[in-house]
Amino acid sequence: MKKPASFLLVLGLILVSAPVRPDPEDDLAILAAAYPGAFEIDGERGLRFPGGILIPYDDGKEKDFAALLDDPDLEDMLSLPYPLGEAGMFPARNYDPGRFRPHAFFRALYGGSEEEVRARLRPVQWMPSLGGPRLLMSTRFGVDTKLEAVIAGLETLGPEYRRYLLPPGGGFNYRPIAGSRRLSAHSFGIAVDIAVGPSHYWQWEPRGAEEYRNAIPQAIVAIFEKQGFIWGGKWYHFDTMHFEYRPELILKARLSAHPVSQPGRRAR
Repeated sequence: MKKPASFLLVLGLILVSAPVRPDPEDDLAILAAAYPGAFEIDGERGLRFPGGILIPYDDGKEKDFAALLDDPDLEDMLSLPYPLGEAGMFPARNYDPGRFRPHAFFRALYGGSEEEVRARLRPVQWMPSLGGPRLLMSTRFGVDTKLEAVIAGLETLGPEYRRYLLPPGGGFNYRPIAGSRRLSAHSFGIAVDIAVGPSHYWQWEPRGAEEYRNAIPQAIVAIFEKQGFIWGGKWYHFDTMHFEYRPELILKARLSAHPVSQPGRRAR
């Protein structure tokens, strides 16, 4: 049954505390609410961008974890609810909400080449009261202004937070993810790395040191999440310096139960 016209508005305003099992129509409506005007919904087939490009919702393929990283569809991208707010426990094995990124979707949103992405970037002053550098961020969907709102919130924090914020690890950087051919979210001007020193990244941990690690205060995470950014510290493959603009996951988090998490050590 077709959702009423008011569905997208209601979707953006209601918080649902009970578990919800979204169907394709729900997921596609979430995407339309998160990226207004970017595409049309083509039934349950997927999203049709200007020029007739169809990004399928479900490609019908069975995938292991490696395939989910390398060749996800929209259904895969939204398959792991993001645990909004203070998670409180370590992520379950391979629970990486946000790491399944369909490249065709992000290219259609932000630019199909480095030149196209660069044409839509704007410098944003990071922590201006503390003399921070400028970071290039996409102007698409107001990502740049969302980051400015994040920065305004971060500047209200006390001086004890400065070590987590300066110097930042960077913003736009057109590059593949380390150890892969997949483009980083930084390639689209939608990601920011805060200070590297007090951060933890799963690939930097010594072999055998398999425990989840984090030192980033929840106050910082909450400010980013309020503006539509997800945090890599909520991934099994943790990257605690990393934040990226993913409004669809934040929106879906309000309609989904938090994922099952497990304490203790994790196996690589």
